[in-house]
Amino acid sequence: MRKKLLVFITTILITTISFISFLFYYYTKNLLINTVENELDYQANLAIDFVQYSKFNNFDELAKKIKGATNKRVTIIRNDGVVLGDSDVESFKMENHKNRKEFLDAIYYGKGISLRKSSTINQNLFYYAKRFDYNGKICIMRLAMRFDLIKYMQHNIIYFLLVTILIALILSSLLAWVFLGKFIEPIRDLTRIATIISMGDYDKRIKIKTKDEIGKLGHAFNIMAARLQETILDLEDKRNKLISILKSMEDGVIAFDNNEKIILINPAAKKMFGIKEDVTGKHFIEVIRNLELEELIKQNLDDEIEIKVSYPDVKYFKIKIIKINSEKNTENVGTLMVIQDITKMKMLENMRSEFVANVSHELKTPLTSIKGFAETLKDVEDENIRKKFLDIINIEAERLTRLINDILTLSELENKEYALNFEKLNVIEILEEIKYIMKPLAESKNIEIYLEKECEDIYVHGDRDKFKQMLINLLDNAIKYTNEGGKVKIILEKSTNEVIISVIDNGIGIPKEHLPRLFERFYRVDKARSRSLGGTGLGLAIVKHVVNLMQGKIDVESKVGEGTTFKITLPM
Repeated sequence: MRKKLLVFITTILITTISFISFLFYYYTKNLLINTVENELDYQANLAIDFVQYSKFNNFDELAKKIKGATNKRVTIIRNDGVVLGDSDVESFKMENHKNRKEFLDAIYYGKGISLRKSSTINQNLFYYAKRFDYNGKICIMRLAMRFDLIKYMQHNIIYFLLVTILIALILSSLLAWVFLGKFIEPIRDLTRIATIISMGDYDKRIKIKTKDEIGKLGHAFNIMAARLQETILDLEDKRNKLISILKSMEDGVIAFDNNEKIILINPAAKKMFGIKEDVTGKHFIEVIRNLELEELIKQNLDDEIEIKVSYPDVKYFKIKIIKINSEKNTENVGTLMVIQDITKMKMLENMRSEFVANVSHELKTPLTSIKGFAETLKDVEDENIRKKFLDIINIEAERLTRLINDILTLSELENKEYALNFEKLNVIEILEEIKYIMKPLAESKNIEIYLEKECEDIYVHGDRDKFKQMLINLLDNAIKYTNEGGKVKIILEKSTNEVIISVIDNGIGIPKEHLPRLFERFYRVDKARSRSLGGTGLGLAIVKHVVNLMQGKIDVESKVGEGTTFKITLPM
């Protein structure tokens, strides 16, 4: 064990020292290069001064003279890469230097360095190039020196580092061998595994290598860890099942302790009461501000109770309160509240009651008229009066027929199993047809119908008959509630993937407070006028259902005395 630890520590030492040595080596190398660069920069400045003030025109001779003073190879290069003079080789024998790294750096940045093997003299050289002006032209002064000196210094550094590493390793190994004991590794292993298990990784176990006291301790620790793992997994499994059940429930579930503090709440309950944050540990009244619910918790009632909640929205709930008892004894440890949202059920019941009442009323009125005039006809002998009464009976019968047809249409549209006969519809063609159908009714009130369109090919998918009925209902309303001499406009627009149909009139308008309920069945803004015009109160409800079935939307804007605009948006 001590040998293993020694190898481990030695490896770390070798790695660390090698890394530091590597850094030190390259730092020294860079330091040497910078020193050489500074020396060459100083000599290059002197050489440039010599060239600029010299009266020699032979650059090869100038380069040789400079080399004699600096003991460096000298090359004078023109800005296009042509060698003007060189101290070691005749310039006309040398190739163009425009692609050399030091030349390019000197042209663009004023100076450049490079370390490479010279193709001319076949030696490793360190190049330093500097830009200067000569008689108004840009030239490059390049000095080069052999890299043997730098290599020699680097080799000495490497030798020194290797000796240092060897001495350090020997000393470190001796110290580690003396102070490391056999008991360290098992204890550290035990500590490490215990820490890992405490962080939640219960699969870890101690590898027992000895049968002494440390080995027995490791065996006992492993047994404890296995039992702990079994207990945690069992609790986690139960918790996950409970969370899954609570999340999948449509009914709300809230559990409180005896102090009415929330210990559990499922997503359905949060949604019912508009709760977004974590409320575990908070008092019930802090989260759900409803005194009636708090009283239910305190009363401990076993029956289901219906209550109305006004915050955040008006809703109706069916509440069941259950006391929670401990498994080991009958002590009460809290309260469980099960909440069922019956708002939709209440709304449907109200809608059904209103619908039955409205249908009964709407049917009763024409039937009463028909019955009354039919009985009166028995005693009427005047032919004109009989004809007048028969006309009234006929009108009421037609009204009754329209009402029944509209009710059947609504029932058909509300049937979930009803399937529209979808087809590709030419919207402009249908609008032209409806305009022609409604023209006589409009002319009877001296009303002009206008159709505005952007293009000739706008199509939607839908049921042709229901689509026509929707538009006829809207146009019929616009004509009925527009005074004589008024105007009704149909505007057809299209966007990238939507069709917008607007029916606009300049009629009597609709008060703002009536707009939210305009599409309800049998809802009338002016009941007396609507009935006198032959309306059933179901036209706009049918329009709304058709728009929904075609996956569209309908909006309405109106001002009293100015007119009304219905805007239908359908997918292209």
